[in-house]
Formats: sequence, structure tokens, C-alpha cells
Amino acid sequence: MESCTIKSNTHGITLILDSEISFEHLVKDICTKFATAKDFFGDASLILTISGRELSNQEVAVIVEAIELNSSIHIILIEEDNQLKDIRMQGKIDRFYFDQIYENARIVTGSIKSDTVFETEQSLVVLGDIKDGATVKAGGNVIIYGALLGEVHAGYPNEDACYIIAGCYDGREVSIGTHTGSCEVAKPKRSLFRKNENHSEALAIAVYDDTLTCEPINRGIFKEHLT
Repeated sequence: MESCTIKSNTHGITLILDSEISFEHLVKDICTKFATAKDFFGDASLILTISGRELSNQEVAVIVEAIELNSSIHIILIEEDNQLKDIRMQGKIDRFYFDQIYENARIVTGSIKSDTVFETEQSLVVLGDIKDGATVKAGGNVIIYGALLGEVHAGYPNEDACYIIAGCYDGREVSIGTHTGSCEVAKPKRSLFRKNENHSEALAIAVYDDTLTCEPINRGIFKEHLT
């Protein structure tokens, strides 16, 4: 049985996923599937329906990115529970995942290990961690599904418009374009109606007002000024 099957529907495509295979292997298979069918789909804007597997918002974001990076397809909406949703405005599925990332971005299906130097002229998607002691330089954006524990330079050497997204980030020094520095995670304002949060959501780092700034990707200046 294939781990992913593509079927057409009235508004776009349905992606039927195996519920047992690991997510990393699933994403790799999705990349291969859409790269192989690139000519068939052409340059199309489609609505994506996903079935067969329960996914988090962040996992949906990674799948959409895998499709768009390995084909000329542009996913404009997600169909979920018979409702159409704008993927660029739904919680963790933020615009940062879906900007026009450099064509043929590198996808690492795992972690980048300590003492590894990884360089690419493209954007980079890491489906694991960037381990402590690892060094990464990417000409475009850097999206880390796990933890940012090593040295990362997005927009290398001088593209300040790039960004870094990490599932976990502790404020260590990073570089974007010509800017380098540590980055304190901005905390949301307290509310009598909001319970304390553990900041487990993905974080985005970008240059704002000529300063490296870090906030959860679905709130604050990243949502107000960059969406």
C-alpha cells in the first residue's frame, strides 16, 4: 500500500495518507510523489483536502510546503471538516510557512547533527533538530520542525528579508542577512481570561525595524505587520 495517494476532486486534490508510517518518511514520499507528477498538475492553484491521518497544524504546514516545493502547485485553501480555511491565517499555519520560498528548497528528513556544517544557496526545511554544535547557512529561509540548538544563518550572506522558524528556540544567537544577535522571545500580554501558556508553539525570527525580533508566529508584530 502506498503511503500517500492523490485523487482529484471538484475543487482541487485529496491527499489520502497512511496512518501508520512515520511522519518523516511520509513527507519524503509526498515530496517524491509530487515531484514525479509535476508535469501532470502544471501551474495550478488548488484546494487541498487531507484524509486518512490525524495531523497537527504544524504537520499540515509541512505537508503543504512539501507539495509546493516539489511542484508548481499553489495551495490556496485547506478543506477541513467540510469548511474551507485560509491556511495563511489559521493559528500556527502562518504566512511564514507559505511565502514564495526559493525554488527547490532543501528538505532534511531528520536532524542536522553536532559538528556538521550544512550550507545551501536555497531555503532549508529541517524535519528534526539542528543540534548543538551544528552550523547551518542558507541563502533563503530556515524552517526547523524541531529545536534550534546550533548556529543558524538565514539569508546568507546579506538577505535581510529572510526569516527563521523553529518549533523550539531558547534565545541563542542567530543570524539573518547582515544581522546577528541573541533574540529574546516576546511574551504575550497577560489577560484575566487567558491561562498561562507554555510557549510550545512555533516561533519566528525576522528582522523588524532593523532589529532581530522573535515572537510566536500567529500573534504580535508578525501577524499584524507581515500578513
